[in-house]
Amino acid sequence: MNTEHRTDDTPDGIACLDYAHSYMWPYNRECDAVRVTIESRIIMYDDAAGTATAYYLGASCKSEDTYGVNKDYSADGFKPGAKTLFKDPNYDFTWIIGGRSAVIFRRLLSAEGYRTVRADTTQEWGESNLQLWPASGRYAIPTDQFEPAVRATEAGDGLVAQTEISDPATELRAVIEYPVKTMNVSRDGLPNQDGQSVWQIDTGPVGVPDLSKRYDPPISAFSLGFIATISRHPDAADFVLEQPTSLPPPNDAVQVLHYSKPFSFRATNRLVGIAAPGDCAAITTFKKPGSDVQ
Repeated sequence: MNTEHRTDDTPDGIACLDYAHSYMWPYNRECDAVRVTIESRIIMYDDAAGTATAYYLGASCKSEDTYGVNKDYSADGFKPGAKTLFKDPNYDFTWIIGGRSAVIFRRLLSAEGYRTVRADTTQEWGESNLQLWPASGRYAIPTDQFEPAVRATEAGDGLVAQTEISDPATELRAVIEYPVKTMNVSRDGLPNQDGQSVWQIDTGPVGVPDLSKRYDPPISAFSLGFIATISRHPDAADFVLEQPTSLPPPNDAVQVLHYSKPFSFRATNRLVGIAAPGDCAAITTFKKPGSDVQ
């Protein structure tokens, strides 16, 4: 089940993942196995110990009656209110795995039961496996320049970002890698920014570790977050984490799960372009601003 194509000295041997074809298999039992698309990869470095561990955030799904154990497919099963493959009440479900451990996120109506850490998943889930593919046709894009990233964006090339953060006090470091899903581009710039051309990445969810202290197990450090970076300041990254958040007064005694309390870190940002397939032509209606040519 481990399909790995080693090209680099990262823990999993891959310099940059092909996110369209890379999967994790957290469950591996004869009665139930599941393949999940990888949303982001986080490599945690313990510089004091000289070790590195790769963690993977899986795509979100909904709570379900797996394999339709309680589903009725007779005429009664299609009446309003009948049981479906989705549980009711429902909740979002996603997980981060790595080092034979996992942290599970369940987004219910309330913030209770949101986060569960499992130090060793092998006894219950079996051995977690990975199918990892390196991004082919990749090339480096400067993060402190405007044109190279915008050329790749307008050409329809894939973009993968890598944001490195660290805490000198704990000697912990992390490289958060993620496919860029949203890219803002301003060729003319904004009036209050002296008209400087600029691009900005806003993408998530990604796994965001707390490096300010050492956790046991280390996977306990992770939260779900979104990340934003900007070409004007390539040495910084902004984050907002999903967490229990109080409603505004007078309902502030009630907490819901929400992305809140954004913060900034000094960071090293890298951007990777992935050339679009050359064996077929894209169907596009994209037109550059100020151009009459599509």
